[in-house]
Amino acid sequence: MSQIKAPAFLEDAFTTGFSAKDPDGDALKFTMVDIGRLNIKNGKIYACDPLALYLEEPFTTDFPKGEFPVQVALAAINDDERIGFARIKFADTKPVKWEYAVTDGQDVNELEKGEIFGYSVESGTGSFMDTSGYADYDNLYKEDAELSTVSKQLNETYEDTRAWLMWEGKNSNVAIFSTGYGDGLYATYIGYDANGNICRLVSDFNMLEWK
Repeated sequence: MSQIKAPAFLEDAFTTGFSAKDPDGDALKFTMVDIGRLNIKNGKIYACDPLALYLEEPFTTDFPKGEFPVQVALAAINDDERIGFARIKFADTKPVKWEYAVTDGQDVNELEKGEIFGYSVESGTGSFMDTSGYADYDNLYKEDAELSTVSKQLNETYEDTRAWLMWEGKNSNVAIFSTGYGDGLYATYIGYDANGNICRLVSDFNMLEWK
């Protein structure tokens, strides 16, 4: 996979007090929030819209196994709050290079300038889950096609205008969170430390501009 030149804010946005201007010139001030620990059993991870149920293919990369913190970078803008980024933090080491997280059949060399690979969001909500979480969540959908229980649990953390949830299944869990200003196509990136080990998986919800 090809290394990409990623902006520093993929990491810096998770530092409480970090600030940056959006494309309209409005100042965003970020706060990092831990929303729970994700159980990754076999190293295969999905990022997808969990309410519209566009469950994508898992990423081709094999990720570390275990329980890891899921964090969101909460952006304060005027009187509003939005989730600008979400990540799984696999290690305390710092990322020194980034690559696209891709699914089977996606080739970064085929991307034109300005294009991305990402997952489609139509419910204003994204997620991380492994294959066991996918199976548990799919069973929930078969029992509750409107996902009313998930929506109710999300409402418990809702503030203008964001929410998050660590949904607990029978054998796994799923990290669910609002996506920036809502619907869109959102890319996810893998961060590697100086030893070549995976230390981050970050979804970018397009609140800050890549330059």
